[in-house]
Amino acid sequence: MTQLVGALPPRWRLRDPYAHQNGIPRFPPVVAAVLAARGITTRQQADAFYKPHLLPAHDPLLLPGMAEAVQRVARAIDDGELIALYGDFDVDGVTSIAILREGLAPLGARTLPYIPDRFTEGYGLNFGAIRSLAAAGATLLVTADCGISSVAEVAYANELGLDVIILDHHTVPDVLPDALAAVNPKRIDSPYPFDELAACGVAYRFLEVLYDHLGRPFEDADFIDLAALGTVADVAPLVDENRRIVARGLEVMRTGGLRPGLAALSRVAGVSPERFTSETLGFALGPRMNAAGRLAHANIALQLLLEREFRRALELANELHALNRERQRQTEEATQLAEELLGPADVPLLWVVTDRIAPGIVGLVASRLAERRNRPAVVLSRGPEESRASARSIPGFDIVAAIRAEKHLLVRHGGHRAAAGFTVRNEHLDELRERLTATAAARLGWEPPRRVIDIDAEAPLSALDGLEVKGLMRFEPTGHGNRKPVLLSRGVSLLQAKPVGATGDHLRLTVRHGPVTWRGIAFRQAGAELDAEVDLVYSLQPDVTGQGVELEVLDIAPSAIARPLERGA
Repeated sequence: MTQLVGALPPRWRLRDPYAHQNGIPRFPPVVAAVLAARGITTRQQADAFYKPHLLPAHDPLLLPGMAEAVQRVARAIDDGELIALYGDFDVDGVTSIAILREGLAPLGARTLPYIPDRFTEGYGLNFGAIRSLAAAGATLLVTADCGISSVAEVAYANELGLDVIILDHHTVPDVLPDALAAVNPKRIDSPYPFDELAACGVAYRFLEVLYDHLGRPFEDADFIDLAALGTVADVAPLVDENRRIVARGLEVMRTGGLRPGLAALSRVAGVSPERFTSETLGFALGPRMNAAGRLAHANIALQLLLEREFRRALELANELHALNRERQRQTEEATQLAEELLGPADVPLLWVVTDRIAPGIVGLVASRLAERRNRPAVVLSRGPEESRASARSIPGFDIVAAIRAEKHLLVRHGGHRAAAGFTVRNEHLDELRERLTATAAARLGWEPPRRVIDIDAEAPLSALDGLEVKGLMRFEPTGHGNRKPVLLSRGVSLLQAKPVGATGDHLRLTVRHGPVTWRGIAFRQAGAELDAEVDLVYSLQPDVTGQGVELEVLDIAPSAIARPLERGA
């Protein structure tokens, strides 16, 4: 097998062939078809979708361990205990710690935030950090965005006299740590009706219950912006409660004034607060914050969120911006190296081991590889005795389950269905690769894969009038689990296609169908085959002015090819 997946055009698949028949009566036809393709076929469902802030919140006391966690923290506050707050070094972990730090302070709590160093400590709880926190006088350890797999580490904390509360959302192992409380919506014994909260969402709901327990008013605007940022940056599905959190958080950020750290970060990112969307959080703010933990230390990002003075916040934001530029450069070089190491052959699972890729960007490289080749990818930064890995998957393959099945070969592991990480001793690398590849082959097969673009509706581009556009743009907040509406329009006249971008990888398009001319951008498609008439797969997005709408072209093909539109299941 020598053909790269990049040489194969994507398949176009209609998400629901019967959506146009099941749309809500008297809704704009294209909007009705897209909603029906997402399972929204009544006005009541549409109201709940378009107005997520009106949805009732689930009862947080249904989260297992929540009552015990609240009672223990309340007692620690009353007794003046020092509470260690231990988080992960990504945006979800950092926002979780910021929520807890800022939420506990007005209650009189003494807290000690701690985020491990990615390079010297690695992900999750570690014995050295636990010792140092105990030595500092902490008697209660609250983890956020980590801890659910730390059986040995929690046992060690208990030996040192630390009670442990876990606030996490990662996949739950067969054996839970012996913590005083393990609050995780993914626990199999959880009656909580939504299991996709990010860790910052768990921390936010924890504060809500704690304030109620102590008889204090809870001002959601003080914390919901952080919960929204962490939820989007961690690629949690934007449905159900997450949609409510992100919609409310964006509303607060756009109208209620930004905290100094986010105001400074938005300035260096060149985005006005009133134009914030979920994409702003995921692609402008989130990567800059993540750059701290990837290249330096996540404490920089935490300090930014907690900073009250704008001038100091701007200094930190500029530091993060510079780190992000360096992260981008390193990621490009590392991805090119990984592609060279892989070569052109297609295999069921991509596996790259090298000491030339820093641990902080292996996840980004794995993500790029998985997207380009449509295969699960594992990238390992090799050390003298152990290698640290990040894995990214594709739809239909649970990467964390595959990794967990080989836990006897691993030092530590954790993650989600689509993204995971682990540490492995180098003597086990070959066996682990063989076993994970065999699992991927059994589930995905050996045939060269083709990327599938799920399309909500096929409609003429000229059919998009003002009502249709307004209804489609109101799908915000969009992201994982609630993608922007994807449309297919055939027979579109291509007026202009101009390569743009620093390396000329993108296409700036001008197209027409009927009386209306549209501008569009096709990212990473400068080499696409073009013709005078083309078929477009696209979403709508705000244009650069923020006042109009343009096409975000996901795929393009000459109309003469008549690429088929497959019917979904």
